[in-house]
Amino acid sequence: MAVTSVTLTELTLNTASADLPIASWTAISNGSDGFSLDMTGVGSPVLIGFSDGGGGADDVTITAGDRPPAQLQGQGNLSITMAASDVKFVTLESGRFEQNDSTIKGTVAGNNTTMVAFLLPVNWG
Repeated sequence: MAVTSVTLTELTLNTASADLPIASWTAISNGSDGFSLDMTGVGSPVLIGFSDGGGGADDVTITAGDRPPAQLQGQGNLSITMAASDVKFVTLESGRFEQNDSTIKGTVAGNNTTMVAFLLPVNWG
């Protein structure tokens, strides 16, 4: 199986997004193969959402970066523990997680996880 590519949905400041039901999120069909999020040209943080669609708990691991300027890579991987049917979001920045191929990568313990990724507006905060 191949790594699942996840597409960034760009958000606009002070504007509602399109309807984004969990059923439309990207399914991670094989958790051990993981996911990849293309960060080419992205200069702002990303918001990633995970939904556990299975009957049991799940663990998501976002891999520490190896790309300069991933200056915060020494902080290691980020692990997110999810109970059955949980929905969780995390905001990431490239300084810790970007890989040398301009991606953010990770794995999930189960095969019933769906994922969505948002590109936050540059002047969001």
